[in-house]
Amino acid sequence: MEELISLIQNDPELWEIVDRLKHQDEDLDDFILSIAQMLSMEFEELHRTDLSDKQSALFGGLPPTAFRMAPLMLHIALDIFLMRSIPDHNSIRD
Repeated sequence: MEELISLIQNDPELWEIVDRLKHQDEDLDDFILSIAQMLSMEFEELHRTDLSDKQSALFGGLPPTAFRMAPLMLHIALDIFLMRSIPDHNSIRD
């Protein structure tokens, strides 16, 4: 997440895009995490839907510069999905 935050903070155009999209009182970390949480749910539905369609819906209306955030955002989302997928004691059947 630090890499994505640094990318956004060091690029005025990306910062302007993110600043327009996030709530005024929302921290950058919270904004990124909320988007990543949403994307992580999409990984769960991936077997029924096409990830490309989801990315087009999320990033399609934004300037091309915004696509530089896509790989890092998807990486965060995948990490969240993988963490949710790790079995715990309650999910293991005897």
